[in-house]
Amino acid sequence: MQLLIYSPTVTPRIKYVFNFIFREILICDFEFTSIAADFIVSNSPKISYANLPLGDELFFNATTLLYNHGIEPVEIIETFFGDQRVPFAVENSALPFDIFAASFYFLSRYEEYLPFEADEHNRFPAEKSLQHKLDILKIPVIDGWAIILKNILLKKYPALSFGKRKFTFIPTIDVDRAYHFRSSGLLKNTTRILKAVANLNTERIVNIIKTGLGQTDPFDTYEYLTEIHQKYELKPIYFFLLAKEGHEQFDQNIHPEDEAFKNLISNVVQTAQIGIHTSYASNTETKKISEEIKTLEQIINKKVDSSRQHFLKIHLPRTYLKLIKAGINHDYSMGYASQVGFRAGTCTSFFWYDLQLEKQSHLKIHPFAVMDVTLQQYLKLNPTQAIQIIEELLASVKLVDGTFSSLWHNESLSETGKWKGWKAVYEEMLKNSV
Repeated sequence: MQLLIYSPTVTPRIKYVFNFIFREILICDFEFTSIAADFIVSNSPKISYANLPLGDELFFNATTLLYNHGIEPVEIIETFFGDQRVPFAVENSALPFDIFAASFYFLSRYEEYLPFEADEHNRFPAEKSLQHKLDILKIPVIDGWAIILKNILLKKYPALSFGKRKFTFIPTIDVDRAYHFRSSGLLKNTTRILKAVANLNTERIVNIIKTGLGQTDPFDTYEYLTEIHQKYELKPIYFFLLAKEGHEQFDQNIHPEDEAFKNLISNVVQTAQIGIHTSYASNTETKKISEEIKTLEQIINKKVDSSRQHFLKIHLPRTYLKLIKAGINHDYSMGYASQVGFRAGTCTSFFWYDLQLEKQSHLKIHPFAVMDVTLQQYLKLNPTQAIQIIEELLASVKLVDGTFSSLWHNESLSETGKWKGWKAVYEEMLKNSV
């Protein structure tokens, strides 16, 4: 049985967010009408999204956000929904807040189009986000709200049909530095040894010498990753940084013409999906994106249409427009560096909505919930504390039958230096995800 939705005007924003909530999350078919007379006489399950109800249907009071055009500061009135602080408060409605406007605000990343004080990498800081302010960043709130909406609908319309989702886990690996010492050259490694001697870093000295003698490089964790992903029947995605002449400080991977590096990528593509880790420098030099994609395609002999921004540098709408122009259809950068959680308010993949053109694009955004560097470097957690945070995030996604995506690096599984004890964190996460 199909749901009928009345709105006096069906704007692109309304069409976008209703499609996401009902079709992507709730798997519920619906149709719109703007003809009040048709809506009133219909015997279908029905809801209205307007300023006033038309009858005894489920009525959701609409704020102005989804009827507006352009990008202007929005007055956000907060209220409580259970124990949650939520935005876009309304009265005389099936819910005490405009669930559709709130969801659109988070999904479109509306606040990132407005002026903000950027961090040291010119990124929108997690701490400036509305979700962080409301203390709901660690919850996929849109998915949770959708389930509450479903329950309200079923109470009034028990025959209404909804599909069933299944919890999914997607591990992703960023390869910023394929190897620590291998392929670095004698001069660079000699310099490293001298510095390690000066700092009395015995572990580093031993690792450099072992690698030079042909033993496994500390960052060479690829065989381990293959084995553990196969053990839990997971399908990972690897993002390789391939900057030929990138940013001196932040694009430090091995040169893409290095034979060992190319062989590594060719081996990984046999058991995993591969995407491009667009370089830090590509944010200012647009042509680099296409060059780096072409380099990766030549190595794996396959088309590359997935990406993740190095340092998670997203600047809207510029970043996504450049990716679309370069042929990218899937981006996995939607998350914060300094905080765990759900930057777009959801654990469900969604199509990017271009606020400047007021239309849905074909670029699909795949949000992630947690990154190793966030836990270890930004939040200063030890492995035990990190496991607890991950378990909480996993539980919140399982509760809504969503998709949990993690961002890890090959080097954080090396059990060397600052990453000692962190392999157990990854293993615990995978174990708890099945």
